[in-house]
Parts: sequence; C-alpha cells; structure tokens
Amino acid sequence: MVYQIIRIILGLSFNLPIVGANKKCLETVDAQYGGLHANCSRIKTSRVPEDLPDNTTTLDLTFNNIKTLYNNDFKYLTQLRHLDVSFNPIDTLQEFSFHGLDSLLVLEFNGHNLNYTDISMPLEVFTPLQSLTNLSLRSDISRFPNRQFIIPDRVLGSLTKLTQLNIDMSSDFHSGFSNLTELKELIVGGTWKHRKWLHCELSLLTKTTFKVFSNIPVRLLQLNSCIIKSFDEDFLQPFPNLKTLLLNNITMKNGNFSRLIQALHVFKYKNMTEISINQIITFLPYIGFNRRLDLQSLSRICLETLDLSQNLINIIDLDVLFTPPYPLLTRCLRRFDFSANRLTGTISLHLAPLIFAATSMLEEADLSDQRKFSFNKYITRATPPRAHRNFPEPIPIFISSTLRHLNVAGLPHEIGELQVDVEFIFANNLEYLNMSYCGLYNMKRKVFGLGNLHILDISGNSLSIINVTFLDEFPNLKTLHVSNALLDNDFLAQNGRRFFSPLKKLENLDLSSNSLVYLPNELFNSMVTLKVLNLANNNLITIPDVTQLVKLNSLYLNYNAITTSSYETRDMLEKTFEKNKKFQLHLWGNTFICTCEAIPFLLWLEETRVNLDRANYSGVESSGIPTSTKAVYNQWTSFNRNCVSSFFFNLTIVGFGIVILTLIGVFAFIKNKMKLKLLLLRMNGKNVYPKKRNDFVYEAFIIYTDSISGWVCNELRNELETNRGIKLNLRDRDHLPGGSFADDLLEAIRDSWKIVLILTEDFLRSDLAYFTMCNCLSSVTLTTPNRLIVLIDHQVNITTNLDFLLEAVTEDNILHVDLRDPLIIAFWDRISNVIKSKEDI
Repeated sequence: MVYQIIRIILGLSFNLPIVGANKKCLETVDAQYGGLHANCSRIKTSRVPEDLPDNTTTLDLTFNNIKTLYNNDFKYLTQLRHLDVSFNPIDTLQEFSFHGLDSLLVLEFNGHNLNYTDISMPLEVFTPLQSLTNLSLRSDISRFPNRQFIIPDRVLGSLTKLTQLNIDMSSDFHSGFSNLTELKELIVGGTWKHRKWLHCELSLLTKTTFKVFSNIPVRLLQLNSCIIKSFDEDFLQPFPNLKTLLLNNITMKNGNFSRLIQALHVFKYKNMTEISINQIITFLPYIGFNRRLDLQSLSRICLETLDLSQNLINIIDLDVLFTPPYPLLTRCLRRFDFSANRLTGTISLHLAPLIFAATSMLEEADLSDQRKFSFNKYITRATPPRAHRNFPEPIPIFISSTLRHLNVAGLPHEIGELQVDVEFIFANNLEYLNMSYCGLYNMKRKVFGLGNLHILDISGNSLSIINVTFLDEFPNLKTLHVSNALLDNDFLAQNGRRFFSPLKKLENLDLSSNSLVYLPNELFNSMVTLKVLNLANNNLITIPDVTQLVKLNSLYLNYNAITTSSYETRDMLEKTFEKNKKFQLHLWGNTFICTCEAIPFLLWLEETRVNLDRANYSGVESSGIPTSTKAVYNQWTSFNRNCVSSFFFNLTIVGFGIVILTLIGVFAFIKNKMKLKLLLLRMNGKNVYPKKRNDFVYEAFIIYTDSISGWVCNELRNELETNRGIKLNLRDRDHLPGGSFADDLLEAIRDSWKIVLILTEDFLRSDLAYFTMCNCLSSVTLTTPNRLIVLIDHQVNITTNLDFLLEAVTEDNILHVDLRDPLIIAFWDRISNVIKSKEDI
C-alpha cells in the first residue's frame, strides 16, 4: 500500500503543469542599452520567467506558449528597455501586466490572439509605460477573417511619448489617438516581423480615417500592401507635416493609378523627403492608355525621392518639366525610380537630349526595364538606322552635373548600330552607368565625357564588333560588366590586351556568358588592380594565367567546359594563392573526368591550399558513369589499384604488340629484301625495273646431274617444252661437248630468264655443287628476284649447309618431287606457271 501511494504521488508530480521556463534563457551583454540581453525565445515556456536578473534591459520571449500576461509579471525588471513578446498565443492582458516597466522604450507585441475587447485589454493596461516610444501591436489577421480590428483608442491614449506606432486598424482612428502628440511614424500597412508577414486590414480611406492626426506632426505614413475598396482624394489632408509616404503594393478595387496620384495634391508646395508608390494593382477595366502619369500634381511638390516603379505606366508628359516657370520638382528631386514600367514618354524631339538635365539636383535616376520607347508621342520603337538622323555629331546628352547614378538598362530596346560618337555633357560626377540590354550593336564609334565613371554595364548588347579604343575614355573605371554580349573570341585573342589596357584602376571585370572558348594567358596582365574576374558560363577548356593579378580575390569559372587541369595551370594557381591568401577559385558547374590520366588533378582538388568554392565536384568515369571527385578520393586505394593494373596491362599489351610487329617486320624484310632494296633505289632516283622474258634467249636453264639426264631430256623436256611451249636450255643438247663446265654454266645462266636447279643426292656429292649453287644465287638480282627455282628430290637429306640457298628462294619457287614415280599433270602445270610468272617487284 505504501509503495502504491508513493507511485501515485510521483506520477502526479510528473503531470503537474510547468510554470516558468523549462529551458534556461541565454544571457549576454546588451550592447545597445548597457545591461543584460535575455534571449528566452522558443524555450516553450507558458509564463514569464521569474529568475531573470534585475539588470535585464532587453528581453526576447518570442515564439513561446504564453497565453496570459499576469499582473506583476515584469515587476522586478525595472531597467527593461526593450520587450518582445511576439508570436505567443496571448489572448488576455491583466490590468497590471506591465507594472514596473516605467523605463520601457520599445514594446513588440505581434502575432497575438487579442480580440481588442475590454476583457482582453483593460483600459489602464498600458498606463505604466510612460517612457514608451515604439509600439508594434499587430495580429495575424489571416487567422481571423471575420474579426474587426478596432483597437480601443483610450487604451493607447496614455502613451503620450510614443513616436512610432505599428498597429492593426480596420476603421477610422478615434479621438483617443489625439493624445499621441509626439507621434512621428504611423505604420498601418503590411509588415514583416520575425520573418512572418502581417497583413494590412485597412480598406476604406476617407476624409475622417486619419482626421485625429491633424494636429500631430506625423512625418511617415506607411500603407503598404493594403487592399483598398475605396478612397477619398483628400484622405491625406490630415498630414500637413508628412515627409515620407509609402503606398507600395496596394490593391485598389474601385480606383485607378491616376486618382491615387491626384491624391498627392494636398502636398502642393510642401517639402517632402520620399514618396514611394510602386506595384499598384487595379481591378478597373481600361481603354487605351491605362497608366498615364500626370506630372502636374507631382511637379508642385519639393520632393527628394520619388519611386513609381513597377506600375505599368506608359505615358509621362515630360514637357511640363521644361515649361516656365520651372516647377518645384525640378529643383528638389535627387532620386527617382521609374523602372519596370512601359514608358513611351511624350517629349519634343529637340528636348530629348536634355531629359536628364531637367532636374538640377538629380543624383540617382533609374529608368530601366521599359517595354516601349519612342519620341513625339509615337508608340512604335525607334528604327535603329534612323535613331540619330536628326541629331548633330557627336550626339550630345546633357545631364545634371550632380547626377551620380544612371540606369537605363532595357529602356530603349533598339538603339541600333553606334555609327556616330556620343558625348555626355556635365557628367563629371557620374559614377554609375547601366546601358545593358539596350539593343546596341556594332560599336564602331566612341563615347566621350565619362572620364570619372566608376561602374559601366553594357551587358546584353551585341558587341561582336567594337572599337578597339572604346575603353580609352574610361580611365577611372573600377567595374565593367560585359556579360552576354556576343564578344568575339578572336578579337579578344588578337586585340584583348590593347582593348583593356586603359583600365589601370579596374577591380571587377565580368565577361560571363559570351561563349568564349579560349583566352590568351597574357590578356589580363595589365589589370594588376583586378579583384574579381568573372568568366562563368562560357566554354573555356583551360584556365587563363592570372599570376600577375596580385590583388585577385575571386576567379569565377563556373559552368565552363573544364574537365581537367595541367601541371602548369595548377602551379600557376598555387603561385597566385601564395601572392594573395584571399584568392578563391570557383569551379562549380564543370564536370571533371575521373580517369587515371586525371589523377594529379583529382589529388590537387583535395590537397591544394587554394580556396575552392566547393569541396566536391561532379565528375564522370572513363566508362561514362557519373560520379564525384569526393567519391573518387574516398575510394582512392581501389581507384589507384585499378589505374596501376590497367597501366601494366596496357604496357604488356603494347610490349607484346611491339614484339609481334618486330617479328612481322623482320619476316617481311627477309622475305622481300629485294623489293625493299629496289624501292630504296627508286626513292633515290635510280630507275631500276625488272627484266622481261624477251631480254633472254631461253625461258629456263635446267641444272641437273648425269644420273637423271634421261628423265630430264625425255619426260621433263616433253612436258615443259613440247606440251607447254617453254624454251629450255639443256646441257646435253644445247652445250658443245668438251667445253668448260664453268664457262658453259655462266653463259647458260646469263641467257636464261629462269634457272631450275634440281637437287639430288648425286648433285650434292659432286665437286661442282657448291660452285653451281653460288653462281645460281649470284644470278638473283634486284631486277630478277624470283629467278631461281629449286626442285628437291624427296630422297635428298636437307642439311644445314643448304640454308644459305633455300633462304634466298621464295616458298613458291621451292618444289618437292619424287623422281622415282611418274609425275602428275598438276605438278607440270605448277612448275610451268612458276617459270612463266613475271617478276613481282
């Protein structure tokens, strides 16, 4: 029984709810406020921790399970300056929840579950926060689609020192907000908090929506991403002191862009810092030009920054900027962004070169990414050959002397061929010029007046033909982008050094996406200040020499055709790293060959001190199977063993092949040495040709002994001479009796085309056998290599001393015969064919 009671007590203890933090908060020094920063985010606590140090100045309680802020939860944190309780399921605040926070400056209370009733938010709950300057009180309205977000105005009325208010609101602001006399920034639109998007609930903008702020010096109003059902053109009237107006990404269900611009009339003759109205979405149908920008309303405002990007604006009446009296806007505007519209413009042709000089204080201008452009209110694109026909040469472009940044990328899509020079006037302060994707091609002429330019982007144009001295006018250039510009590889190989030679201060060069196949090693030697070289997305198979670039930090060779690297290249990269330890090589996107021949390169990838962008690269084996360099290195033992075994196997095959070829060559030489000698003589210019039958008296001289003279004079003579028409020289018939054997032998050999030597036992025993055989061999010359025919009686024992004779005779000319038996017709036909065969040389 006792044990059961203990077990029940222990079980209850483990099921009790956890109060306070179940993980300890991370405490660090608070650099901003001087105390401690307590990071209690995501510790799954359901209460404010009770063991926090008294000198805590910043407390982060985001993303926990707190549902209620109880009385005196922060009683002892009297030095707290920054409190963030965002993204807790808080649905109730007790009356003294913030008791003790007299010094709190910033309260982040976002992503809560409050329904803004008196029960969830007592009237006096914020009263202790007398020092509060920043309050963000936003809920995730997407979770409560049917709730009206109307904050009790009296709850916030006590926050008299508040300067920034980020708040939910779905209706007019009531009288309680009039106590916020020091409010400077009012944020009602959508906003990001802790990487979570909080939507805008305000949908009706009437004259009374912000009326309560008429006597409060609000300087910033943010209404981004609101879905506006309707608005009054005077809804901004209560903000006479406004400096910054942010109306970005607004959706208007019953209005249009022109009406929204007209609503700015309330700021006529006012000084403002920024107006940003971009990405306006409208639901109303339009006929013709649906986005016209009327500069009349804006031109009367002394405005420093104007952002009207991404609005599909297609008409701007620019002539108003040149009409006296010149409007305030021309004297105040410092930055404007009209990018990503459909501007065509309406401006007199003679005023076109002055478009950037109309505003005398302009510092930054962005007109990039336009879909159309034309002069004189015509919407068609300018025809390239006529684009400059009415301008003087060089074409002058006047800009504000204060302009530093000019982006016209994609503004005129078809500038065309640069057949005349262009000169920028008053461009001494211009540092950035982006003319990418403007339809430029064949830049045979030059651009003047940009000697102080630091950044130039001419990417996306067709620069296959470009003046080799084009860059001479940009001596102070630090960054040059020439990406996707169809640069001619041969031009860079032949004129590249001259082309880039003026850029003595260049730090960043982008030549990516130009289908370059090779670059000469000395191309970049003059650019010793270069820090970034981008050669990505080309077809390079080798890495250019960058040894002279001692300041190079990054070399981008991504997505090229590099498969391996030579020892010289690897050594060059190592030397470059030795000169600059920050040097990094980017090779991702190349597929390396993982074969035995690439072993040095694969080892280098793993062991080099050069900073590589990846530790592993894609590769392909010799069999075509995909792999990676890391996989090869991890299996290095087996990979190397296969390579070694393959090497010795290949070496064996090669050696065996050499032996076989040598034997075949020797055999061919021995068998055809006469032919080879004759071929050499012909190659040396000596016209040596084989002798013919007509050069001799007899067709064949038969050499035989007396023991077979009967067979020769009867059977052999009858078969060869009588039956087959071969004229024979026979000793017993054609030589005079009593003559010298040697003389008769030599004369018969001289007069006969072929010599038939019959080897018998009697012949080999005779005294004149050796003499006869030697003279027979001497008759075999370059012009008669197949002259000797040997008939061997089967009773003859072939001894080694006959090798000298038989080796000089081809196998076809050696016939074996049995003289004791009658010979068949096939034998006579064969010997006849051998005698009659022509010399094959």
